[in-house]
Amino acid sequence: MRYPEYEELLAESRPGTAAYTPHTQTDLLEEDVDIERLLTRSQNQEQGRIEAELGQIESRLQDRKELHDESVAELEDAVRVEKDRLQRLQHPFSAEDRVTSQKRRIRELEQQLQELQRAYWQDCEQLQRERRRLQRELTELTDTDLSLFF
Repeated sequence: MRYPEYEELLAESRPGTAAYTPHTQTDLLEEDVDIERLLTRSQNQEQGRIEAELGQIESRLQDRKELHDESVAELEDAVRVEKDRLQRLQHPFSAEDRVTSQKRRIRELEQQLQELQRAYWQDCEQLQRERRRLQRELTELTDTDLSLFF
């Protein structure tokens, strides 16, 4: 099997062939500048990507907090309403099964509230870990001095 492109590249790289063009010092300097420009542009793009991800994480954290606060307020209101109902049911002539049912309902709502708190905490912890990882990446990226390579 023949690979003409590969053979052409090999021929161009061999000294003594017609296709071989030796590099001058000026050519190498221009290549270094192009490489440095390419690396700088790549570094800037990576920095922009990381900063955009950090912005998204901050936005997601804020959205989660707002949604969490609304959900907690709704559940706390529901617990308060159910506790008021329980107080109204607790009198000497009330049916015990209704009181028990009402207490169970309150426990369920309180468990939902605890689960909501736990899920919110875990979600925030995960997002904060991701934010710390991205901040480390950004610090490493900005601390990298490309001029050391040239």
